Amino acid sequence: MGRTFSGGDTLFVASSRTKAIKFQQLVGDAGAPIVVINLNGQVKINNPESWGGITFENCQYIKISGAGHPNFRYGFELGGYNCGLAFSELSSDCEAENIKIAHDGFFGIFAKKDFGGNPPVPYPVFNNLIIHDCFIENVSEGMYIGETKSPGMEFKNLKIYNNIIRNTKRESIQVANAVENVEIYNNTMVNAGLENIDFHTNNLQIGDNSVVNAYNNIILEAPAFGIISFGKGGSTFSNNYIANSQGMFIDNRIFTDTIKPITINTNYFININGNQVVRNMNELNPLSINNNTYDSNIPFYNNDSGNLNNFSLSNNTFSTIYEITFKDTLQNNYSLSDNTPQELKGLGATSGPEFFNILPTPQQIIIDSTMVTDQVIDGSVVSPLFLFDEQQTDVLANQHPTSNSWKPFWYWNQETAPYHIVIDLGKEYHITEVYLHDMHNTYEFTVEYGSENNWTELFVDPCSNFNTWKTHITDVDTRYLRLSMYENVYAAVNEIIVFGYSNTASKTNNKKVSSTIQPLIKEDSIKSDNSNDEYEIEVFDFYGKKVMSKISEISDESSFKIFEGPKFNLLKKGYYIALIKNKTDGSVKTEKFYKR
Repeated sequence: MGRTFSGGDTLFVASSRTKAIKFQQLVGDAGAPIVVINLNGQVKINNPESWGGITFENCQYIKISGAGHPNFRYGFELGGYNCGLAFSELSSDCEAENIKIAHDGFFGIFAKKDFGGNPPVPYPVFNNLIIHDCFIENVSEGMYIGETKSPGMEFKNLKIYNNIIRNTKRESIQVANAVENVEIYNNTMVNAGLENIDFHTNNLQIGDNSVVNAYNNIILEAPAFGIISFGKGGSTFSNNYIANSQGMFIDNRIFTDTIKPITINTNYFININGNQVVRNMNELNPLSINNNTYDSNIPFYNNDSGNLNNFSLSNNTFSTIYEITFKDTLQNNYSLSDNTPQELKGLGATSGPEFFNILPTPQQIIIDSTMVTDQVIDGSVVSPLFLFDEQQTDVLANQHPTSNSWKPFWYWNQETAPYHIVIDLGKEYHITEVYLHDMHNTYEFTVEYGSENNWTELFVDPCSNFNTWKTHITDVDTRYLRLSMYENVYAAVNEIIVFGYSNTASKTNNKKVSSTIQPLIKEDSIKSDNSNDEYEIEVFDFYGKKVMSKISEISDESSFKIFEGPKFNLLKKGYYIALIKNKTDGSVKTEKFYKR
């Protein structure tokens, strides 16, 4: 990435980004993670040529957040040919929030390193993986945490909460080798196992060598079981709402802590369509199954373990259960309906509208010649209007302009430098992005904002690339931009694209800008002190070519007109710049005008 990042740094991903991103060996601090966050809108990455949308490989103390813009619940929408978001290799201590994954690849969110059941000793540990407030749909595996062979990389302090996962071809959430302090709660999982592949038709799967505390989840619709657990014991399943599946299945695999119980209590089982509500094949762990409610007229419990002494059942009640509904699933709003009974209101993911209309969406601000003032004494040798003559170029599609670069003078002249041009956007905008198309030569190109006598540096681009769009993320309110060369005339930029939105309510800490910027080169060139002065007038077209010159005498500057005479009538319709030189006192000014 060109530089080293450390704990507490924030990496902004522009909303215009469409290419996949892989972060490697990005390491923050335990108390100050490196934050990756969207900027200026929603970032949409779905590159079918890339394995994943965003991948963190061998990274630690990282947080990726899609909470960077108030208009979007999910500031990242990710996809790839295989994975949306991945924490791969020996990553650890990572958090993901407000991410949407919607693609037809295999994984939604992926976190593991495969060792094929033969990891090095001591076993690698992925600590503190937290996934919350995400939305995943249409993938094969919604969340795939840990390899399914045991032993393997161990997951400790795993939290998965407040996520919505729907329409998966296989499981909504699958974890394995999650050995310590694992919580899966307040998630909404809907419509899993759509491919009907054997052994992949369940909704929530707790794999071998795992523990879990799973509670307050809404788990709807699966061809097989709503919850299937192969864990090692020490797991609790409570206050979950499980509907339209075969209920719950308990078994054990290679790793079992035989003294640790499995507790199943206060769950709701609705419209269970198997031969029983809870099926047990775990003959080793103690099972405690109490205070559950079910509404299907089938046996509640079926013990197929061969052990008649490792389970206890009490107060499991056959009764009518309220069928929950959501506010607006077509708009991805999985908030529970307002008439939901109080005892069910704490279930599932906290949801709401996916999009909001809090801030305007940044759009390209088209800059034309009427908005540009050349402040170079005697005018630039190559017109600054070349910077804005290909505004239709699609930056996001990586199209490249081909016209000339602005050149204020043939060489660096200490008497006339530095060189400036001013852009008047016509009203105040919140500027979110500025794109410079860098052609050649490595010299600084400066962009400033403010007003006539109060300019603030926005950024300095070194122009160190060739035929490349340079992206500058900004966050300022201004009506005026100034483009400057302070060190050399060879900072070759041949197009500038500006994004932002009209800002009718300026930030309170912004200084008030003046209503106009005079296109005068020097303060002492505004007026001549002498009457009957002689003026030389040169007129340049859009491309900086001189198309007319004349000599004129005036007695009062207010009555001065250049729009007369046969030469002027020969000019084509369009915008021009007049360079007006007072031959008596040497003062110079420029005026921009439109020939009708």
